[in-house]
Amino acid sequence: MLTRIVHNSPKLCTFIDLLNLGLSKPQHQHILNLADALLVCEDKKTLAALQRQFIEAPDASNMADFLRISPWEAEDVRSALRIQQVNWAVAQAERLGLSKVMYLNLDDSLGEKDKATRHLEPVDWFHDHSQSSKSKPVFKNAFCYLVATMRIGKIVVTVDLRLYLRAKTVRRLNRYRQAGQRIPFRSKNSLARNMLEVLRPLLPTGWSIYVQFDSWYASEQLIKYVRRQDWHVTCGLKHNRKLNGRRIDQIASALRHRRYTHVQVTAADGNQTTYFVRQTTGRLQKVPFDVRVFFSRRHPREKSPAYFMSTDLTRSAQQALQGYSGRWSCEVDNFYLKTQLGLSDFRVQSCEAVDKYMVVVLLTWAYVEQRFELERCAQIKTYGDLIRRHRDEHAIEWLTGALKMMQETGDMQQVLHRYLRLESLSA
Repeated sequence: MLTRIVHNSPKLCTFIDLLNLGLSKPQHQHILNLADALLVCEDKKTLAALQRQFIEAPDASNMADFLRISPWEAEDVRSALRIQQVNWAVAQAERLGLSKVMYLNLDDSLGEKDKATRHLEPVDWFHDHSQSSKSKPVFKNAFCYLVATMRIGKIVVTVDLRLYLRAKTVRRLNRYRQAGQRIPFRSKNSLARNMLEVLRPLLPTGWSIYVQFDSWYASEQLIKYVRRQDWHVTCGLKHNRKLNGRRIDQIASALRHRRYTHVQVTAADGNQTTYFVRQTTGRLQKVPFDVRVFFSRRHPREKSPAYFMSTDLTRSAQQALQGYSGRWSCEVDNFYLKTQLGLSDFRVQSCEAVDKYMVVVLLTWAYVEQRFELERCAQIKTYGDLIRRHRDEHAIEWLTGALKMMQETGDMQQVLHRYLRLESLSA
């Protein structure tokens, strides 16, 4: 079996040390081992696969116990990481002289599990609105989570990651739990608001802050909460929302003779997309202040426009849609968290253990984000490049150690036993 890690990455060690997590020495080592192995392992990130990455292999059952029964709280680590991420991003922005404009992006996603999976507590059947159509709904056996990112200029950090449980799931789990161990139900909008509440005291004063989410979160309660903080909202809207007492799709149809504004939105990779936009101003139902609504099409003859809203009436369509494009950072998170860091690969059963696993994944991803920003260059253009560099550093140390041991001992069997875990070499 090919091992990969001789010693933990010094840069990862420094990153975790700076968080001051308040963990015991064994707990600190476990979280360090899990984070390092998540980055290096290219297979499914089961705990057994993660422990096989080390020459001095930790016991996989110890890793499981660290998540299941070790006395540490996921929220303590999440809070320390959130503080560090916000402070680091703001300090970097000030060092680079960036404009004091901050975007907080919210989104949810599904982590798909096998259809036969039944005994992992957060896993249930969820409606997948991204793949469903009006005539054919799609359901997946999965777990659901919410993610929050912060963007200042080109600096992007993930500041929160929360597990979401359906009301039906919560009721099912609470039947078998004692009174003090029951799980409270929180809707997605409630979770989103809580994520913003814990961020609020960490944000710098004197900045323009825009909270962005899709139409699934555009409730009047969340919009009004954001405005009470003197922040602004940019969000998607469903076609049947009412503006000045009329459905916005009807308003869009009534404005069909008005000239379009051509808006060019530049993506993170530099590609530009032109949108054809009309706009109007009014009040959404149950929202006691004016908002600006944009009707956007990719082509003038496109049948169904997309609807967006901004509470900042001073922003142009160009500024609003360009800012809203930054929500793509949530999709980038979802891609890397699930494909590279194994967010969906957990096998622990309880919600509490899954939450701890997710926090370790979040910590690992925060390390990637910060290191990427500091080392971005012609060779490091994507997060994937940074992860490959981390793996290459371990590969260099692994090969150097094997060659040194061969030079010192001259015993190939001993080297193979240590670095490949082979008892003997066949002829």
